[in-house]
Amino acid sequence: MQEKEERGSSKLALKAGFWYVVSTFLIKGMSFITTPIFARLLTREDYGEFSNFASWQVLLLIITGAELHNTIARAYYDFKEDFDKYVSTVTLLGCIITTGCYVLFLLNAGWLLDIISIPEEFVHILFFMLMCQSCKQSFMARERTLYRYKTVARISMVNLIVPTLIAVLLVMSVEEAFRLPARIYGFYVPSALIGLGCAMVLVLKGKSFDLKYCRYALALSLPLMLHYLTAHIITSSNTIVTKWVLGAEVVSVVSIASSTNHILTILMQAVSGAVTIWLMDNMEQGNLKATRKGTLLYAGGLSVLGLGVVLLAPEIVWILGGSGYAESVYLMPGMVAASLIQAITTIFTIILTYEKKVVKTAIYTGAVAVFCVVGKYVLLPYFGVIIIPLVNVAAFIILFVINYILVYKYGCSKYVNIKHLGAVILGICLMVAGSYFIYENLILRVCIIFAVGIGALAVMYKYRKMILKLLKKKLGKK
Repeated sequence: MQEKEERGSSKLALKAGFWYVVSTFLIKGMSFITTPIFARLLTREDYGEFSNFASWQVLLLIITGAELHNTIARAYYDFKEDFDKYVSTVTLLGCIITTGCYVLFLLNAGWLLDIISIPEEFVHILFFMLMCQSCKQSFMARERTLYRYKTVARISMVNLIVPTLIAVLLVMSVEEAFRLPARIYGFYVPSALIGLGCAMVLVLKGKSFDLKYCRYALALSLPLMLHYLTAHIITSSNTIVTKWVLGAEVVSVVSIASSTNHILTILMQAVSGAVTIWLMDNMEQGNLKATRKGTLLYAGGLSVLGLGVVLLAPEIVWILGGSGYAESVYLMPGMVAASLIQAITTIFTIILTYEKKVVKTAIYTGAVAVFCVVGKYVLLPYFGVIIIPLVNVAAFIILFVINYILVYKYGCSKYVNIKHLGAVILGICLMVAGSYFIYENLILRVCIIFAVGIGALAVMYKYRKMILKLLKKKLGKK
């Protein structure tokens, strides 16, 4: 009963956010270390091929998983007494959908392989990974909904550290011609097996497959699938369209910038995992003051982190890829800005999901994504890869406006302060505009980094008692 009484509290949300962020930093630390290894062990063409495979894996997961895991948080309020039965049902439903998609793909492999540009030998591991990843998503969504943040942190760490270490060892132990298969199988097979374990836990716990839950899940998940699919297309098309137009070698330049930005993206996903449940809990309880203040802190905090990534982009890119990828630096500001605006727009998506009003946002997101991909395809030959992040920024600004209009239309604008969120968006755009000038002036960039560091230390000093109290509490528990 204690857990239910605390739901929606800032204290519980901070605990969840703390563990999500700590595990994310540890995970990305591993990724940060291994990316330079893979960038140097693989040829630029193989690195581009793996990036293309990874991009399609994430994209297809949205389709084959049908975003069923994103219904779990909302279903908690409708099926509290049968929550595990619901989770068991959506887990099995995800496996059925993925299997159906695999069969359809095999029947139409000829022209589909031409579109995705993935060697046929990797298709089977791709779909096995998709099915297991869908189960893993459901497991993580259940644990987040129940505020079991330590379990989420542990699974997240194991899910990346173990497969990554295996992939590194395999790539280093084989000849150059076999390093791409070693990279793919070394990472995705262990990761899939972890997901398979998650599936067994959920099915054994719930022991149910109920059509009532299937109907509920699909009514909410299919619009969400279209929404997240088309939103993801906006960013994942960076590598896919670049390969179509300019080839695999140029993709490697975009991939290094994407890998750098991915550090921030994963962090934002970790924070939003806590924010989603917290926001829905407070909407359920009608805590308007908490939602308005909390969403602003979420947007502002992520923007400060984004500024740090932009300021340090030249050093991060050099560490990840070396001097051969220096041109990737100029892609970073736009990519970071697009990710930040997308994360802020997620606030509106959470609100619309709670209200079960996601059909229109899915349709509008799809329309924007189509124009975005077409725009990249048309503009890329003329302006080069520098145009890619700018198109993404424009697309997510449009989606921010559209989704707020929908929130306002459904009478839910009271949960956010749109003026303050709009000011954050404006600040992000100014950051992009000024970053290109900053990269050409090392002294100015160092001064800004120094000023930001002093500001961070000042904030830490101001709240030193609270920080020390938190650390003592954590150390005392250990």
